[in-house]
Amino acid sequence: MTMIFRKIILYILCWYLCVTLTAQSSVVDSLEQVLVSGKLNDLEKIELLKDLYFDHMYVDSSKRRMYVMEMLKLSQSIGSKKEEAYAYFMLAGYHNGRGDTAKMRTSIMEMLRITQNNKGLEAEEGLAYIQLGRYYMAINQYYSAHVQLKKAEKLFVKVNDKDRLYPIYRDLSTLFGMIKDRDNVLYYTNKQIEIAVALNDPVKMQQSQNDLGWDLYEDNLGQDEVLDYFLDMYQKAILLNSDRYISINAAICGQIYIQHNRPHEALKYLNQAKDYIEAGGRGLMISIVYQYIAEAYVMLHQTDSAEYYMKKAHDSPVMREDTKLALYRLRSEIEAIKGNYRGALEAHKKYHHLSDSITKSQKTTEIARMRNWHELEQKDHENEILQQEHQKQQKLILILAVALIMIIALFAISIFFYRKSANKNRELKELHRVKDKLFSVVAHDLRHPISTLVSLLRLAEANMLDADMQTQFFKDISNQVDDTFGLLDNLLCWSKSQMQGIVPARAYFDVKAASLEVTNTLQNVAVNKNIALTNHIEQQQVYADCDMFALVVRNLTMNAIKYTSEGGEVTLASELSDDLLIISVKDTGIGMSQEIQDNLFKLSETRSRYGTNNESGAGLGLVLCYDFVKANGGNIWFKSKQDEGSTFFFTIPTINAIENHT
Repeated sequence: MTMIFRKIILYILCWYLCVTLTAQSSVVDSLEQVLVSGKLNDLEKIELLKDLYFDHMYVDSSKRRMYVMEMLKLSQSIGSKKEEAYAYFMLAGYHNGRGDTAKMRTSIMEMLRITQNNKGLEAEEGLAYIQLGRYYMAINQYYSAHVQLKKAEKLFVKVNDKDRLYPIYRDLSTLFGMIKDRDNVLYYTNKQIEIAVALNDPVKMQQSQNDLGWDLYEDNLGQDEVLDYFLDMYQKAILLNSDRYISINAAICGQIYIQHNRPHEALKYLNQAKDYIEAGGRGLMISIVYQYIAEAYVMLHQTDSAEYYMKKAHDSPVMREDTKLALYRLRSEIEAIKGNYRGALEAHKKYHHLSDSITKSQKTTEIARMRNWHELEQKDHENEILQQEHQKQQKLILILAVALIMIIALFAISIFFYRKSANKNRELKELHRVKDKLFSVVAHDLRHPISTLVSLLRLAEANMLDADMQTQFFKDISNQVDDTFGLLDNLLCWSKSQMQGIVPARAYFDVKAASLEVTNTLQNVAVNKNIALTNHIEQQQVYADCDMFALVVRNLTMNAIKYTSEGGEVTLASELSDDLLIISVKDTGIGMSQEIQDNLFKLSETRSRYGTNNESGAGLGLVLCYDFVKANGGNIWFKSKQDEGSTFFFTIPTINAIENHT
């Protein structure tokens, strides 16, 4: 009886859809006229084909197939993977309805192929898992069905699609009902109710509550409580004006009244369910309702009415084995009421023969199901162990990889610091070498003028110099003091740059005025050596450190005077090149050999070189010139030929260069 009652719900649902066919026929005709009108684009046609497919759900299976195949062809022609996947979903449902599980699986596999190879089709992939779960349920592979339905649940939970989650929970509830897992049945039925409440959908709520009532009945809740529950559902269905659920709950209430041995109340509800079914003009569920009406009349000993409805049940287009079994039982009871005990015995024998056959078939199916479930659980357990081992291996590999990376990183850091330390040591050695050489040069260049001055002072103190000699000596010492002062000034500048770094204090100034201040102070030195010092630098605004500019000009001019013989010339000039000003210092002096030119700006390679009148020279000035010009954004270079003089050039940014850069 429990199994029969369970299946009543499914058939009544099917019947309700049949009731709506007459009302829908005019709508279907209108939709078909719109389809052939030629006024729709491809996507609109696809949506209309979907509507026509579902409108023909229980009317014409050939047309359903025609619509879905046309939808599939159209979606492929426009390249819509989303619509193509949904067409395969509908085609799988069509084959499922016809019991063709092989073709159903083929359609599902096509759907999965499309959804898994194209992004943005997560919802369609979830629908494919739902259909795959139903496929496994149809072939009694319940464990595989559970796996696929849980995949679908995971996808739709992720996107919070409650409309799609609702049928998944119904399928899961049905699945666990098949394997007699009452806890999970009740769990997923309550999940249905939660979603129905969240969606505020009265139809889903009614459906979920009906399922819950059945679950309570299956859990052996008292019959009075179950009857009260479904009577309440019946009243709610009336308030909702839902013919579907009025008929469902009326049939359920009638069946429970029969179990209560209250045939009069049962007939009240069963006749109402019968009226709804017969109004639909279809007999898909009528045999079951007729069977219960006949049973009520047997309980009332109204054998004629009972036989009438038994015949109507027998003549129905569809009659299941359990309905046929119930009719044999009722036939036996009717014959016993009539006193025809032989006929009652024959009917009872047929009842038991069919009952044994059904029980044997159910036991065979259950054994096969349990064996399949056990094998799949065992396989799943093995896979879980393998997965855990795989995860352990991955963790071990990750740990080893991290350890290896750390070792490599430590090795690289060690090499880096070793090289940095080695470079630092080389730099320190180089600085010590430069320092030692510089001190030796400076000591040599300072010793001569100071010793000369000491000797002169002693001679003057002893009154050993006449007036002419004093004049000549003081002139020589004056020149040497000028050279020594320049050397000390360069030494101080170089020391400051080494300790504090070269940080130019840039500002706008005129190069002509700044250079004239330098050349005017050097005119006496040039006159004493009979050298013509000429400054042709033009007026030009530049952006640089004025003090560094003056030091560069002074050092280059002093060098030019120092290495030019008496009667020679030193000329300063300027030339504008784009946004740079080129300053040149040209002399007619002794020039430089190639060896000197190659090491000119290298302090470590410089050698003390005397001027044409034995002026001292440490080479420190040119190194400062190089560093200061670079620090101000310029370049320095030279042209020289031995015995033919030298020309030094350096560049300095003009005001235009700064404005263009800004």
